[in-house]
Amino acid sequence: MRPPLPFDAYPCEREISLIFADIDRIGHVNNVAIARFFEEGRVTLNRMIEGLLPAGTPLRMLLAHVDIDYLAEVTYPGEVRLGIGVHRIGRTSIAHRAGLFQNGKPVAVSRSVDVHTVAGESGAVPLSEEYRAAARKLLLPDAA
Repeated sequence: MRPPLPFDAYPCEREISLIFADIDRIGHVNNVAIARFFEEGRVTLNRMIEGLLPAGTPLRMLLAHVDIDYLAEVTYPGEVRLGIGVHRIGRTSIAHRAGLFQNGKPVAVSRSVDVHTVAGESGAVPLSEEYRAAARKLLLPDAA
């Protein structure tokens, strides 16, 4: 596992309010909720990239891989802050790194890969140059 980046290293961020449904019987935020937070981060990042593309650009990104490392307990009530950015831009895919923070401390990190597809076609499709240019604007400082 790579050490987490500091929160301010992530080009895309969002704050998430914890809700009672996020906790388990022990009273801490459960792994399903944390996975959902990272999903929200991926959606936010993908929407940011879409917003940088010319209107009407067809885009369909599908999650191909995700892993999560849990670093510390997340406690309720409160908020968490999620940071995410582009780690690598491939021929047909984009890799993300994300960090989840509570009270300024990293509590989980995630790595994920989205693959570009086109409705009606099977398999991955190369990313457009417009998409690559937009994604480069959201690269992490340690991007490959």
